Amino acid sequence: MTEGYEVFGNALDRSVLASLRELQDDGDPDIVAEVGGLFLEHSPQKIAAILKAVENGDAKELQTAAHSLKSSSAYVGAMRLSELSRELEMMGRSQVMDGAEEKAERLNREYKQVMMELDAEIQRSN
Repeated sequence: MTEGYEVFGNALDRSVLASLRELQDDGDPDIVAEVGGLFLEHSPQKIAAILKAVENGDAKELQTAAHSLKSSSAYVGAMRLSELSRELEMMGRSQVMDGAEEKAERLNREYKQVMMELDAEIQRSN
């Protein structure tokens, strides 16, 4: 698991959000709200695909869906979610699904926390 990062709440790395804000151009819409909003919009489908792949024992789909969530969650500072996604991606790649259900449940719990914290951060940004 990722350690040693500054967190906002428990699930978001505040330094990642600060780095995003450094990319902000004057007069443009808030970048954290934009990027976070895209994550909030698209991540439910990724989570659903991961959970379905685990339920169906579909290693290839697990690898694909987890890879996608890994990247997008890291971009918004959800480092534990990204790490859990990476672990599930590796399980799919190696086609070793032992423990995937438990890990997917952990991922889903972490995801719910990320969603609450990211939504609160977006509200503060607006």
